[in-house]
Amino acid sequence: MSVITKPALGSPCWLEIATPDADATARFYGCLFGWEFDDDTATLFGEPVAGLRRADEPGLGWTPYLATPDIDATARLAGRYGGRLAERSGDTAILLDPTGTAVGLCRSEHVHFTAGVPGSLVWAELVTWRATLADRFFGAVFGYGQKQFGDGRRFDHMVWYAGEDSVLARVRMALGTPEDVPARWIAHFAVDPDVGFDATVHLARRLGARLRFKPYRSALGRVAVLADPLGTRFALIDPDDSDESSYGSVADDPYDD
Repeated sequence: MSVITKPALGSPCWLEIATPDADATARFYGCLFGWEFDDDTATLFGEPVAGLRRADEPGLGWTPYLATPDIDATARLAGRYGGRLAERSGDTAILLDPTGTAVGLCRSEHVHFTAGVPGSLVWAELVTWRATLADRFFGAVFGYGQKQFGDGRRFDHMVWYAGEDSVLARVRMALGTPEDVPARWIAHFAVDPDVGFDATVHLARRLGARLRFKPYRSALGRVAVLADPLGTRFALIDPDDSDESSYGSVADDPYDD
């Protein structure tokens, strides 16, 4: 397993889903990825991979948490660039960025998180109308290096780096998407190669997920974006089936339901 215990500033260090029905959410992701649950913590082979947050409404997308050695200092810096602290609880916090999207913070010395393996988080993208503002905010607060993929117009895909490691991406909403479609994070979970991409997508749909649009190949792998039975978006990805010439992304999803 790939267990993260000392993440760099701005690296994903936890993942959480807001749900009004924790039992239904646990059943779906447990059947899909083989997760087991200890209260509101999902584990894979005994290692923590995600959390459930009980809420009145399901989240549009999953919420990634980013590592910082000092939550208060990061929150103050975020405030200078238009963000605000929405919630603080011990070693974690929820920050609202100036594009209106929630992102978590967690103290880097208190991280124990499994990622980068089948059934766990391998990538996350912020899909937003306010792409330039998001680049400026996250770059200033977390010190990300940034590299543009695509042409920046028809397809605008910015990858954010912590040092030399790519950690997240920002994608501009596709042309033609209704302006009232809210920004969201799309968490990408790797499929089990022994099960396969098509079989995993089929299982997700049989469990009640809805396919948002036709699966595509990207530079990261073959991707399918779905909504779980309560409506939260997520993506399945096969990193072994990539197309370096393609930059397709979840920004192509024009629906807000």
